[in-house]
Amino acid sequence: MLRIMRSTKHVYVVPRWGGSASSDWYPWLKEQLEASGSEDNCVYQVHLLNMPSWDLPTIQQANAYLAQVLPPAQLNEDVYLVGHSVGCLAILHYLAQAGQEAPTAQVGGVLCVAGWFSVDSPWQDILNWMDAPIDYEQARRLIPEDKLMVLLSDDDPYTSGYQQNEQLWVERLHARVSILAGRQHFSSALDMDVRDAVRDLAGAWTEPMERVS
Repeated sequence: MLRIMRSTKHVYVVPRWGGSASSDWYPWLKEQLEASGSEDNCVYQVHLLNMPSWDLPTIQQANAYLAQVLPPAQLNEDVYLVGHSVGCLAILHYLAQAGQEAPTAQVGGVLCVAGWFSVDSPWQDILNWMDAPIDYEQARRLIPEDKLMVLLSDDDPYTSGYQQNEQLWVERLHARVSILAGRQHFSSALDMDVRDAVRDLAGAWTEPMERVS
């Protein structure tokens, strides 16, 4: 009997500010992906990260932790990164650093949910993230051309200028951006668009998302 070997897709979820592995849609996403592996002809292993001191996250601690969990030299096309809010910036900083340490490294794809470069009413700790430079070219080099997806909402309470935000994701990182209606900061207990976006990045066929006109 011929046995078909299924690849293992490792999905790492970096939470929002103050979030943990049990927050929002993260546990639901893990359950959904791991249950859909047979349909997608792969095995999903979803890693929900508890980032250090994430009530007051710092770039230095985030970089160090992600490099420990995902040593740059071990990155490959079966690694997928999912960031939520500040988790998106944490991923970009990590990838820029990883690209310097491992010039040939590459991941399978990146999904940024409610990602931002600035917020409407910043406080000091978040200004440290907003003002920190990122080597976008270096970070982008680790992501295949069509494998950086961004989900934004047209009513995010933290970033009202969603169209300008979309433009920055496209200009700085050549991302595929979807603007969804009425999703605020994507903090619900389940989110089918997030699930389908990860499956899309991993090569599964999914229905196209509806975009706000």
